[in-house]
Amino acid sequence: MKGDSEREIAIFTEALKLSSRQRDAFLQRSCGSEKELRRKVEALLEAYGRLGNFLEEPPAGASDD
Repeated sequence: MKGDSEREIAIFTEALKLSSRQRDAFLQRSCGSEKELRRKVEALLEAYGRLGNFLEEPPAGASDD
């Protein structure tokens, strides 16, 4: 089911580019009646939102020396 995973990632990637207000309409168009697909994409978006910017900041106590 590689195609399903690729589709999830494609929809997720496009949804990231949109404001939260635009996402709902986009997900409705992209997922249609496929509730499981929408659930998976929404889970990816939620997980991405929880990540924050931890990769963009140095660890606490790290120095440039």
